[in-house]
Amino acid sequence: MIQLRMPQSIHQEMRSDLRRSHPFAFERVGYVFTKPAGDSVLVVTGYESIPDQFYIKDSSVGARIDHRAIALAMKRADVNKEGILHTHIHNKSGRPIFSRDDRADHPTFLRSFRNAAPGMTHGFLLLSTDKMMARVWPPQHESPIDIFRYTIVNLPLSLNASGGFLI
Repeated sequence: MIQLRMPQSIHQEMRSDLRRSHPFAFERVGYVFTKPAGDSVLVVTGYESIPDQFYIKDSSVGARIDHRAIALAMKRADVNKEGILHTHIHNKSGRPIFSRDDRADHPTFLRSFRNAAPGMTHGFLLLSTDKMMARVWPPQHESPIDIFRYTIVNLPLSLNASGGFLI
């Protein structure tokens, strides 16, 4: 079982950004970046908002982004050796569930993410108004693992000398 650990500051930044209105998209999209801490923990190392100009007008979905938005995430993941979690909010309370459109887009995003950082775990983080869940593909896994266990950490996380996380 994998657990997601996220600093409170990143959690607040992410939720605040994803709640902002967009000039034409019905929802916002962002990227959460992770690094493994052992075999069973993914630690969130950052969040990046997608600039307004990288959204495509498409009323058939909540939000559609262009290749520049995907390239932003891929570049950071490649440079920092991080995993990518594409993220957005479904504005309901309770356990979030990926929509049919979300699930249809997963394979395309996943291919791009794996090309950028093949040795990392990539996937999708979905938030509701009060909960979150992630669907991730660890390296060399063709089927996903759903993560419902997460911890919001109030203290700053830091790396030790060998590159491991001090939690």
